[in-house]
Amino acid sequence: MWQAPPVRSLLPRITAGTSAAGIVLIVLGTFLDWTRSGSVYRDSYQSIGVLKALDFVEGTALTVLLDVWMAIVPVATVAVIVYAFGLRRNAAGLLSALSVVTGTVSVVAAIRVSGGEASLGIAGTGPTVTLTGSVLALLGATGVLVRPRPGEAARVGRQT
Repeated sequence: MWQAPPVRSLLPRITAGTSAAGIVLIVLGTFLDWTRSGSVYRDSYQSIGVLKALDFVEGTALTVLLDVWMAIVPVATVAVIVYAFGLRRNAAGLLSALSVVTGTVSVVAAIRVSGGEASLGIAGTGPTVTLTGSVLALLGATGVLVRPRPGEAARVGRQT
């Protein structure tokens, strides 16, 4: 008779799947609508381009955040590659940092979503999807980081 595997043995797959879904949603969310100007919607990268072109952020601390935001896709790609090479904790640490940055920006933007009557403002789709992905990715990465390394539990049991 078939028995379901214990949850402990499924945990690595669950955390990897949660992290993967989070990465996909983070990246996808950055390409969805973030700002609205009249009937024109712009993704986060187009919005950053407008801010930089108009020199609204030049010489401020926000410039660093915008530069970090432009690195989301490369950082997510590196995290996936590092995970594929078996360095799961390193990938989880990188993904945690990415999730904190994208989640913080997304939650601020999601709070600032303007109503349908405003012709200029924050659109809700991109920030909401990115925030959802950030939460999922952070949950998955946390699961990887708090789980004992393979064989570590057995060593700890012998020492006591």
